[in-house]
Amino acid sequence: MSFIQKALEVSEKAFEETEHTIEEWNTHRHGAKLFLKLGVAVYAEQRLGGSHGPVERILGALDGHAAEHGEVDLDHLHAAHEVLGDEFIKEHEVAAAPAES
Repeated sequence: MSFIQKALEVSEKAFEETEHTIEEWNTHRHGAKLFLKLGVAVYAEQRLGGSHGPVERILGALDGHAAEHGEVDLDHLHAAHEVLGDEFIKEHEVAAAPAES
């Protein structure tokens, strides 16, 4: 294999990896924006007398996003600790399955 062919192969691989990373980042960013919109819609509903319709629409969009891309990755455990507090998380934590010997 010539030097030029090898360089081209390495460049193509790097380009594909970069493209994949950008797609993952865009997917993550879209999920994060949906969560932000959900927070705004819930606040508007709870504190400003807004309707529940936007909350349901955004929840539907989040469900669709999760169905298309798998679990919504938003560092959900870290975010839950920040928003809900450690006590709430401990109350609702699922115990890990015991390891088989």
